[in-house]
Amino acid sequence: MPNDNVTADLDILVTDELDAAGAAVISDGLRAYYVSQAGFYDLRPLAVFVRDPQTGKVIGGLHGRSEFGLVYVAWFFLPEDWRRARIGSRVLAMAEEEGRRRGCTRIALTTLSIEAPGFYRKQGYEVAATINCEPPGLTRYYMMKKL
Repeated sequence: MPNDNVTADLDILVTDELDAAGAAVISDGLRAYYVSQAGFYDLRPLAVFVRDPQTGKVIGGLHGRSEFGLVYVAWFFLPEDWRRARIGSRVLAMAEEEGRRRGCTRIALTTLSIEAPGFYRKQGYEVAATINCEPPGLTRYYMMKKL
């Protein structure tokens, strides 16, 4: 049980600025907890970058992570003029293949109704949950696929 004297004097702050040292305290503490409970922690970042062939600069792609047998795609973007050329399908397939190499059995992501739920369905993803967002009519889809 926490010490009542300590909890009475806590300074709890809500902010939109991510402090690297503060974030490290949280991630390091969570990592230690996972190891104590699961016996291991296997988080690895994952990224698939698409580069412009003329400039070599990154123009899009995806990034996320793998952990505990799951690939999670946090962000996926391609510029409008690079869509519909099957590049997105290739990027997603590469992330899925890397997940398999890492021993993952599932891949998950979220997308908004104004983004690409139809694209992900075509790639074999199923809707696991939906949440209505603001403004009314906007929906967030939580989608998953077995690898």
